[in-house]
Amino acid sequence: MIRVYKYYSTAFFISILCATSLVGQAFSNEKGFLPTPTGPYTIGTTSFFLKDSLQKNGLFAKEDYKRLHVKIWYPSDSLVSYNERNRYLSGYDLDDIYSLFKKKGIVKQDVIDIATNHTFSKDNLPVSDSKEAYPLIIFTPGYYFGLSDIYSSFAENLASNGYIVCSIIHVHEQICIEDEQQGNTKLKKAKSALPFFQWWLADLTCFRDANKAKNQERLTRYYLRRLKRFDRKIESWEASSLYLIDYLKEQKIKTENALYTKIDFDNIGTFGQSLGGALSNHLCVANDVIKAGASMDCIQFGDVVDSGSDKPLLLIESDHQKKWKIGNEYIYRDINQLEYLRIKGALHFLFCDLPYYDVTIGRESVKNFIGDVDGESAINVINSTVLNFFNHHLKGNESSLAEEKIDDDMYLYQISNKCIYLK
Repeated sequence: MIRVYKYYSTAFFISILCATSLVGQAFSNEKGFLPTPTGPYTIGTTSFFLKDSLQKNGLFAKEDYKRLHVKIWYPSDSLVSYNERNRYLSGYDLDDIYSLFKKKGIVKQDVIDIATNHTFSKDNLPVSDSKEAYPLIIFTPGYYFGLSDIYSSFAENLASNGYIVCSIIHVHEQICIEDEQQGNTKLKKAKSALPFFQWWLADLTCFRDANKAKNQERLTRYYLRRLKRFDRKIESWEASSLYLIDYLKEQKIKTENALYTKIDFDNIGTFGQSLGGALSNHLCVANDVIKAGASMDCIQFGDVVDSGSDKPLLLIESDHQKKWKIGNEYIYRDINQLEYLRIKGALHFLFCDLPYYDVTIGRESVKNFIGDVDGESAINVINSTVLNFFNHHLKGNESSLAEEKIDDDMYLYQISNKCIYLK
């Protein structure tokens, strides 16, 4: 059973029930491995590599400039049969994926079996003409373990509801599809693990009691000061995200490709998980071009700690890391439009497609990743929350979330300027 710390307004509770029990209009007679998208559109996809010509790769790097892999999900009106849809994890080296998750008990055949499933999207469908333009969501997966396709349950749901979702993978820092033209895209594990080593050292030399409220500010600033490698990743990823937005704007002017001409650049949101979540809300606070940001299960790196903001931010947390929640409570203290959701009992990998792997690897194995929660129900709640958030702030729809007071024995869906953890 999912234990969600939340107050529901009547309208929001009904919307979650509908999303759980009904299927999207475009997929009314179809089932799939992933959750059925709730919107009226079918989903097209496309992907490409992009060279960030503003960022050098370093003195000894084989490539002169940083490379990005971009995958886009977008709304379409074309009906697609089950067998025509894209295969899950298509284009990835399954050995790479297996090598990262084998310590959790997954065997190679599990990865192969998972990859035989179909998604709800298909490459190169025409973009829907039902709207003049669709809001843009820049999505960033987590660091090291992140790959675009394991967040399909979120990207497909947003695209089916009229969003263009662009996911960015940073070559050599995350798992990536092989580049046919430029070659190697392998994750550089040793170099990429250095920020985690820095975190281990910070934990080793930290002696303050994290459970005492009087230590909260010092502890938070201690970790933010010590974890400079993650800060540098935020700076680099921020630059790449802005580079992608500029590239998309340029394509809208230079080409007649409907995918680019349909992007509403006046309504851009950011979304991400783990370090990608930290990037999401940092991008929103730091850049006028972003209107709203949503993050899933991260500690907030970047400049948010002292900047404050009147921009709408959504913070979704698990129970994975107590120090993350303690830090975020302090970091988000001056965010005036904070919406907050915590899934009690959840672990870090709840916030991707892993809850749906139970058909292949078994429910108990999945719990090692996501915690003792009903993963599918949790994803329904998260998708409903994220969709409501962006519908309200990017499309101008009335929010179905009601502001409520905090009750320590209940969960909070809190629209206020603080997420509460320490008293």
